[in-house]
Formats: sequence, C-alpha cells, structure tokens
Amino acid sequence: MEKVIICVDDEKALLSALQQQLFREFSDTYFLEFAESGKEALDLIQEFISLDTEIACVITDQMMPGMKGNKLIQEIKKSIPATPCILLTGYSENIEEHKKSDLISACIFKPWEETELISEIRKVIL
Repeated sequence: MEKVIICVDDEKALLSALQQQLFREFSDTYFLEFAESGKEALDLIQEFISLDTEIACVITDQMMPGMKGNKLIQEIKKSIPATPCILLTGYSENIEEHKKSDLISACIFKPWEETELISEIRKVIL
C-alpha cells in the first residue's frame, strides 16, 4: 500500500521549503503532496482515502486564511482518527493548549530547524 505525507501552508515559500526538506528525507519511501489551504488538503485527503492510500502524516501551518491548522486537524481526525498531525506555528499564543491536544502529535515553532522537523516526522510515522 502506498503511503503519503501531506503538507499544508498558505505561504508558497514555506511550502517550497517543506517540499525540499521532505523530498531529501522521505521521497524514497513516501509519496509527498502539498496543499495551500485547509480545503485543498481535505480534498486531497478524500481522494487518497478513495484510492486506499494510507496518509502517514499531515503537517500543517496554524495561521491560514479560511481554516486554521487546528481546525483542519479536527476535520482530518473525523475521517481518519489515527493519522498523526504536526502543527507548525509562528505564534506563541495557545501553544501550550496545542501541545496538550490529543489531536496533535507535535507542535513545532516556525521558523523550524530541519533536523527537528525531520525528527518529529520520523517519530510519528515509524
């Protein structure tokens, strides 16, 4: 069965950085997909579910127009509750609340260190 890692960020430069970092580490074992909004991510997730593709992990920005990352994670967990979700945020407010959430596997501050991000992803997908 194929497995996919989905990254969500409304800032194209950050999405591009995620793409480069994850491609180096995971492209040999995981399909990588990128979305610029919560809605686009949910559409991708439904498509992968219909194709019987396992979603290994979702990495999402918190502050996005239309749907914040924590709300996206809540929606994801309705369909696929066991899917690990990592929240990226540049804002310190509510960070402790996010870290305590049983819906969020990890919460990482932006700008992130590549080694920290890769380490957290490895923890949740292995």
